Amino acid sequence: MTIRKLIGSIALSSFLLISSSINAAGNTEDKYQWTTVNGSISEIAEITQKNSMNKIPYPLELTTAPDKLSDTELLDNYAEKQRIKMDFPNIKKLIENDPHEFSGHYYDADKGTVVIQITEDSESLKTKVLNSIQNRDKVEFQVTKFSWADIENAKVTIMESVTPGTVRALIPDVKNNKLIIAIDEDAHVNNDTVSSLIPQSEMLEFTTVPASAFTLHTDDTHYGSPFPMGSKIGGDIHEKVPGSGEYYYQICTAGYFGVNQSDQEVLVTSGHCQDKARTNTAWYQPMRDTPSIGNFAFRTSSSGDGSDKTADAGYITLNSSYSGRSRVPYPSTSNMAMTTGIYTSDTPGDTIYVRGANSGTFSSGKIEYSNVDIYWGVSGYGYNRAEVLATGYTSIKGDSGGPILTNYAYNNDLQGWTFDLAGINTGEITIDSTSSPIANGSYKVYDPIWTTFTDLNLKGIKIISKP
Repeated sequence: MTIRKLIGSIALSSFLLISSSINAAGNTEDKYQWTTVNGSISEIAEITQKNSMNKIPYPLELTTAPDKLSDTELLDNYAEKQRIKMDFPNIKKLIENDPHEFSGHYYDADKGTVVIQITEDSESLKTKVLNSIQNRDKVEFQVTKFSWADIENAKVTIMESVTPGTVRALIPDVKNNKLIIAIDEDAHVNNDTVSSLIPQSEMLEFTTVPASAFTLHTDDTHYGSPFPMGSKIGGDIHEKVPGSGEYYYQICTAGYFGVNQSDQEVLVTSGHCQDKARTNTAWYQPMRDTPSIGNFAFRTSSSGDGSDKTADAGYITLNSSYSGRSRVPYPSTSNMAMTTGIYTSDTPGDTIYVRGANSGTFSSGKIEYSNVDIYWGVSGYGYNRAEVLATGYTSIKGDSGGPILTNYAYNNDLQGWTFDLAGINTGEITIDSTSSPIANGSYKVYDPIWTTFTDLNLKGIKIISKP
């Protein structure tokens, strides 16, 4: 099998009942309450979907002019195409529970349908899917050769069998029912050697990426307390040489606010924002000319052998004088949109949005690949798990940790714009090749909310609720 060469650059962008309880804290500045929803990430996603916090009576695209709110035909057409998205969580759960029967799923935004891949043309399997969702008329089936279990098992086998760093990324190509293996350009690994590890080797696609491609990646508003998701933060300040008076520091973006196991309010951002060699350093909003918001108390890390894949995430334990705001600057610092729910589906084809504080931008994009395991090999990370590759949105260095959002809508009950939280911005890969299984272009990388929440061992997330 011929190796296809991938020439690119990858950069980290340095920004009902549940299991326990729902704790609401009054807010003197906002009309609506901030609520901390406790439980597992799946329970939080379910409660925010079931309690109608994020009704979408008048959904619009990010670029649609406000005067289009009166265009009934436009709104009805958009709502019709969005209808199937309410079934994404159940579809994902079906695939996870029966990985040998399914291959994956992806969203066709133009048609407003979801394609569900099954491994055999079985009427009983199709009936099982249709009985588990509400919008049955929006489903298309595709029969594929390789199951989701085949793809995931292949990923595990390859990571366990090759030298750490030899394979730079394992990318499930759901639409083509393939697994793309990106091998380090200098590793000189024989494709046949890797293929021999996998019984279904015909599902593998090969490419290479140079080691040099992996490198680390404004809005200077000082909000005071409370400060919002998507605001600029800085910290980990230390002298280049002791006594020199010259300093290193990090700039990132506030991701989302949660609660740790010690019932402390924390701000989640990218783990690579904090140097692994230093712990408990002070961070600020936006920088050190303001009082410290708290200390960077915990961040994840992972080895290169794939045994402890993790999200690129960490958190700052907020000082008592600071609290987080479940809103995001959209599209500017003077206009805030509410975060009302949690999105855990990571569906290829779906629309997402990112807020980057260092660039001061808010932009939209589309999910291209999900469940991608990437070997970064920097900042204390070997393999990161289940990352998402997206196209379209804008980010630069300093936007690491910025909130990834979806389900943009105008909510009549809350009388304002709302989003669901999908994850935090991580980095970028730029592909420039004439012979790659992945289309050329810039792919943004983000860590899904369900991986960051779980790997940081959080117990709650702050959202906006009805009064």
